[in-house]
Amino acid sequence: MTQILAQPATLPSGGHLCAMFGCDIAGSADRDVEIQLHLRRALYDILRDAFVGSGIPWEQCEYHDRGDGALIVTPPGTSAQAMIDPLPGRLAGLIRRHNRIVREPARIQLRAAVNTGTVYHDDQGIAGDDVTLLCRMLEAGELRRTLAASGADLALIVSAPVFDSVARRHPSLVDPASFRPLTTKVKRTRIHARICLLGVPADAAP
Repeated sequence: MTQILAQPATLPSGGHLCAMFGCDIAGSADRDVEIQLHLRRALYDILRDAFVGSGIPWEQCEYHDRGDGALIVTPPGTSAQAMIDPLPGRLAGLIRRHNRIVREPARIQLRAAVNTGTVYHDDQGIAGDDVTLLCRMLEAGELRRTLAASGADLALIVSAPVFDSVARRHPSLVDPASFRPLTTKVKRTRIHARICLLGVPADAAP
C-alpha cells in the first residue's frame, strides 16, 4: 500500500545543505478525480521504486505533497550524483512500464527538477531561495512546451549549479551534451538551467 505522507522526524529550523527533487504530472488537472487519485498512487509507487533503486535513502527523505506531484528533500549530506544518474533513467523506465499497461487517460508524462542548496524548516514545511528556484523551474513554460511537443515520458530540468558541479564534471554519469540550456524568468525568479528529455518515442526521435 502506498503511504503518501510518511514523514521522517522534522529537521531543526536552521538551514541545511540538501539535494532537492520536485515533479509534476503533466495535464493532471484536465482529468477526472478518480483518474487523479489513481495517478497520485501510481506516482508515489514509481518515485519510491526509483529512489530505492538509485541508492537514495527513501525512508530518510522528507516529502511534501503537491497534489499532482511531490517535492522531496534528501537528508543533509546526501550526494546529488544519483539525482542525475541513475534516478532519471529509472524514473523514465518505470513510467514507460506504467504507460504500457494503462489506458490513455491514466498515462503519465512527468516534469522533474533537481536543485541543491540550503533548506530551512518551520512548523509549516520548508522554505528558502533554493526551494523557490526548484518550484519555479518546474513551472517554466519552456519545460511544459518541450515535454508536450516531444511525447517523452520525462522532462528533466536541473539548475545551472547542479549541471556544472555534477553533470559536466562527471561525464561518465550522463552525456552533458544531452542537456540543452534554458534561460527564462518565472514570476520574479531568474532561471538558468538545463533540460534533458528521457523516454522519447522512437517515431519522434530526430
